[in-house]
Parts: sequence; structure tokens; C-alpha cells
Amino acid sequence: MLTPDSPESLIKKTAYEIGFSLVGITDLSPCPESDSAFENWLEAGNHGEMHYLERWKEKHCNPSLLLEDAKSAVCVALNYYTKALARNLALDGSDGRGIFSIYAHGRDYHDVMGEMLSALSMKLAELFPGWRSVACADTKPVSDRAFAIRSGIAWLGKNTNVISPKYGSWIFLGELITNLEMTPDAPLESLCSDCTLCIDACPAGALGQEYSMDARKCISYLTIEKRGEIPKDFHGAIGLNVFGCDECQRVCPYNAVAVESILFSSEERNRMIDMELQQLAEIGDKDFKKLAVGSVISRCGTEGLRRNAAIALANIASGRFTSKGKKR
Repeated sequence: MLTPDSPESLIKKTAYEIGFSLVGITDLSPCPESDSAFENWLEAGNHGEMHYLERWKEKHCNPSLLLEDAKSAVCVALNYYTKALARNLALDGSDGRGIFSIYAHGRDYHDVMGEMLSALSMKLAELFPGWRSVACADTKPVSDRAFAIRSGIAWLGKNTNVISPKYGSWIFLGELITNLEMTPDAPLESLCSDCTLCIDACPAGALGQEYSMDARKCISYLTIEKRGEIPKDFHGAIGLNVFGCDECQRVCPYNAVAVESILFSSEERNRMIDMELQQLAEIGDKDFKKLAVGSVISRCGTEGLRRNAAIALANIASGRFTSKGKKR
């Protein structure tokens, strides 16, 4: 059993004081099953046009390459669910507006997580002489989800999001890969059981196989990562989504009871979320770049947002959806 003054206990205490919602620790021992699943996923082409994942494969399967003498990873999560976001979400997709994924409503999580991980590393360097670490928050060639699962922060859901008993899947993930050797935490048992609500809710059938997602059919991938034209076969499934999709998360029972975030409760939602679809379809580069500063919405680019808004407008014009956001 860990004592209050053990490295693991001190690290977790410090992380919680900084404001992280969940903290777990794992070693960096090989995980052949996870690595094989990732390689098979790539070989099947399920990553679509995200070719950087192919370039990241070696370090993805061997995160110790990111830091000399790496021994462990301090894995953290930030809860971003707020009641205000839930209330605002009810307004999205109505009165001529589009729908933006909840995670895009406030500050870019990469910035928030990066700042907090940096603060944590500085504190731990004071506590542990010789401490060295590399911060990862969806910015390095490692699997944040695999770390979260191995460290006991969450389990893998059938929609490929990780799920926490307390916060559901409304969590941002990050890690500090460090040279400090520690005792790893035990993984959580999956509580998905025979539930398939997320699979059944997927608009385009991207979750045809449990625990695996075909990005080429995922509305989030199509509206954010996909460049150029989106195949017409998916236009109807996109509905009024102009940035991302939360359908598989919206129906998850664990998200229905998620605890509200304190950190993100005062976040102001990006102004583009409240613009009408017609305005988004005509937005210029200058206005987009100005409004997208400090927001993950910048990821889809001006052309991507205009394309997505045009598809949503076409869905309303075709009668698939009303201007109030209701599916006919």
C-alpha cells in the first residue's frame, strides 16, 4: 500500500491541487495487444487522411523514445462538462444555426492542458531532484487513451472514447512521461456490459465494430480533419453538425450523470457558435482567423467551416432538417 509521502501519493496530491480531475500512473512496459490493434486499424485505412498517424507509429508503440531513460507516465484528465454547456447545446442547431461539439465551446484544450502540465512538471521538479519529463496532450505521437486506460483513469468505451465512472467521457487527457520509476495503478474494469447505445446512435455507422471506429465514416473526422469535398453519401448524416459530433457521447449513460466541471464553468463559448449557418458559409479568412484564435475550431480551417455550413444549409433546404434543428 502506498504511504502519504510516497512519490505516487505526492504526485497525485500535487496534480489535484493544480486542478486536474483525475490522476493515474502507469509504467511504459510494452503493450503488444494495444500496439497490434493500432497497426491493424492503420492497415485497414480506418484513419482516413490522418497520415500523420502513420508517421507516428513507431513512437506510438514505444513512448519511451520521447524521453531518454523514461520509466513511467503520470496520466491526467480534465473534466470539461458544465450545465451551461448543456443548456447552450439545446440552443445549437436552432434558429438557423449549426451544431458545434461541446469540447469546442471554450478555450483550446491543448492550451489549457499544456499550461497545467507545465505547472505540474515544475512543481514535481522541486519535489524530486533529477526529475525530467515530456508533456503530451494530443500533441505528441502517443496514445492518450491507451495511457488513460492503463493508468486506471478510465476504461475504453465501445465508441472508442474513454469513460470515467465520475465524469463519463467528457474529459480531456494528458500525460507527463518521466524518468521517475513508480508503482503503476491498476486499470479499471469496463462497465459497458451489453450496452450498445453509442453504436446505435452513430449517424453514419462509423462504429460498426465494438471498440473500433472507422474515421472515414465519423462525422467528427469528416467535419474537422477531412480536407476537400465530403462524399455526398454522408451529407444527410452530417445534419446540422458544422464542427464535430457528440451523438455517441450524448446517449452514454455515464455522461447523463457526469459531475460538473469547476475549471470550465466560466468559459465563454466561441462567437462562431452563435452565428447563423449562412454567415458561416460566407465567412472570410480574415474573420475566421480572428474568431478562431485560441479555439480548436481553427482546426477545420476557413474552407472546412464554409463547406460544413453549406452542407447543413442544404440539409435544411432539402427538407431533411427544419431551421429549428429538428430532423424530419
